Amino acid sequence: MNFLQTLCMLALFVYQGATADILKLGTTTTTEDSGLLAWLIPTFENASGDKVRVTLGGTGQVLKFGRNGDVDVVLSHSKSDEEKFVADGFGIARREVMYNDFVIVGPAADRAQIRGLTDPHRALQRILQGQHVFVSRADESGTHRAEQTLWRDAKLRPQGAWYLRAGAGMLEVLRIAHERGAYTLTDRGTFVKHKKSLDLELLLTGEPKIVNQYAVIAVNPQKNPAVNALAAQRFVAWITSNTGQSHIAAFRVDGQALFFPNADVRP
Repeated sequence: MNFLQTLCMLALFVYQGATADILKLGTTTTTEDSGLLAWLIPTFENASGDKVRVTLGGTGQVLKFGRNGDVDVVLSHSKSDEEKFVADGFGIARREVMYNDFVIVGPAADRAQIRGLTDPHRALQRILQGQHVFVSRADESGTHRAEQTLWRDAKLRPQGAWYLRAGAGMLEVLRIAHERGAYTLTDRGTFVKHKKSLDLELLLTGEPKIVNQYAVIAVNPQKNPAVNALAAQRFVAWITSNTGQSHIAAFRVDGQALFFPNADVRP
């Protein structure tokens, strides 16, 4: 643990019992729709004394909130966008927190015949060739970025009436896919949390896994002096600490772990 982490952890524990402060957290719909936020936030609030106010969006939107100083800290999942956010001076030190994976879900009939495939590029090729309905988040989210990368790496250009651009969060996209008997790319956590209400099946998990990495970044007060920098650092310190990481690991839905902690270790 370096000096900054030590200082943040000290602030976390000293702050207990003080007057409650407000922490504005910008994070993605997947952390909300999976149930993870409801699991994490009360424990952090009890540990820190801070009260968390959540603003949701896709990763692109969340980082815009950070650039504008509308949130104090961001928790998102698009590495290239996050690294640019830090490089441009809007964030302080991207810290990896946890991961799960992206999967392709669709109707049980599976007319594109992707069930059993392990290569997502072949799966997308079959969906495109048959013009089977595919719902894209199309919202600059981490999930949307991952989907765009898969199409690009497969050297495919999705276009046409079969390719639906929803401009919506993950749960809403899953509901559209349910209603339309369509395919979509989703994070595993949100799908597992809501699969009982959806007429969709997990058809392709990818091999190797299509990793969905989350990171936390405190907004830089030098760019936005109004942000609550101390509360942001307390959150970063907590979620990357052994306590926060253990709490992430303990999150389960129907006995299944949905997120796997992997906070980077720094000397």
